[in-house]
Amino acid sequence: MEKMTLTHWDVRGFTEPIKMLMRYLHVDCEETKLAHDDHVPSAELWGGLQDSFGLEFPSLPSFRDAEYGISLTHTIAICKYLAQKYRPKMVGAAMNECAEIDSILYLSHDMRNAVINAHVAGWEANKDKAMNFVKEKLGYMNKYMKSRTWLSGKQVSIADFFFCEVLEFMQHIDNTLIDTYPNCRKLMRKFFAIPEVAKYKAAQPDFDLAKYLKLPFQQEH
Repeated sequence: MEKMTLTHWDVRGFTEPIKMLMRYLHVDCEETKLAHDDHVPSAELWGGLQDSFGLEFPSLPSFRDAEYGISLTHTIAICKYLAQKYRPKMVGAAMNECAEIDSILYLSHDMRNAVINAHVAGWEANKDKAMNFVKEKLGYMNKYMKSRTWLSGKQVSIADFFFCEVLEFMQHIDNTLIDTYPNCRKLMRKFFAIPEVAKYKAAQPDFDLAKYLKLPFQQEH
């Protein structure tokens, strides 16, 4: 059986939830990291992804499951595919859970991009607007988590992988921020204590905020 393959920039970004989820699900995957710089990726790169992955709309990260001939881009789509294949309840055990998980996935994406875009546009001029947006969403999530063990209720879901990655990022933007939202902080600590996640994180290099904020994230979703 051919292995799954994942291709992404050699920076952290929003590929991290995919990699943590793969470790959690014990998925065997070949990983390719592409060197990045500060300019828009070349037509040759996208053409190569079209050829190797069979993608009509190439982007990074790119994922292929050769067993089923399936190629995907976008972190959310890739994580949903992996969960649906190996542990379907992680995308929601009922329609209301599915809807809530999807909402949190995109809220997490919006929070992270608000900060990334503010850095690209000029942090000093745009940080207040970006961080006010983040704090508003964290307030909603802190209230939402008041009576929950995990974001979807009593079991871990892909939403926890996304949201906790964003919480870690925000902690490096402002190391006192998460302390203001105790339910979010509790979730984050619980998530990173999951054995598979903890083992994966222990093997990773220290968080490099400057590298996290590199421009290729504007093309990596």
